[in-house]
Amino acid sequence: MGSSESESSSGRAEVSDPSKSAAIAPETRRRRPDRQIWAIALGFGIGAGLLGWIVGETAHEFFKPTLYRVEVMGLTADRPTQESQDAADSKNATLAFAILGCVTGLGMGLAGGLADRSLARGVTVGLGAQAAGALVGVLSSFVFLPSFYGRAVPDQDNLLTPTLIHGGIWAAIGAVGGLAFAIGMRSRGHLLNALGGACVGAFSASVLYHVLSGTLVLDSSTTAALGSSAKVRLMAMILVTVLVAIGSARGALGRVPPSPPASG
Repeated sequence: MGSSESESSSGRAEVSDPSKSAAIAPETRRRRPDRQIWAIALGFGIGAGLLGWIVGETAHEFFKPTLYRVEVMGLTADRPTQESQDAADSKNATLAFAILGCVTGLGMGLAGGLADRSLARGVTVGLGAQAAGALVGVLSSFVFLPSFYGRAVPDQDNLLTPTLIHGGIWAAIGAVGGLAFAIGMRSRGHLLNALGGACVGAFSASVLYHVLSGTLVLDSSTTAALGSSAKVRLMAMILVTVLVAIGSARGALGRVPPSPPASG
């Protein structure tokens, strides 16, 4: 009788041992249900896009081209050269993509923290990702934007080259967003999945942007680094941040393992 009591008490001790229960699924112990995580990611994706568009429109054409006095048919006027206009356009595009990197990193970091029920962690990760996103936006612009102004896209009907250029810049920004979401959510085992999903989402945004702007918005120019109208620039921002959010959430959540077969 004594031995059976000791065995039962030992069994209860093993079941109630908090150290062992804490070791089971540490990443999902505090995490919200998947449905809530999707809602948070999409909500912050939309919010980041809107914020980025508002800030971007405020700073639109912040850099002005250098003007030179020219005389045409006896009339004198101050006009930019093609080189000075390209230089100003490149700086404005770089600023816009730095803003996109800021809002994407901040939004995904906050979303990841809230998915893990930790606002403080979300703020910390979001602020760090905000700075990283701005830096990546600037650096990737330095790499890819010269192709726009080097006359690599001379044909208005050429969609491939600008799609690849925007896709490269936006995928780099998306990588920051994907990492921020996974780190904020403490999904350490799926960091690469979140990074890859966000990059795929960002590149898909470039494809959709050029297809939609070329077919639905007739006054848009596919050869410009930035959209020619506010509505086109809004579409670009929303497509990037929302598809990055979708890719980040899909990657950070990982694949659901198949259920074990029911025993007969």
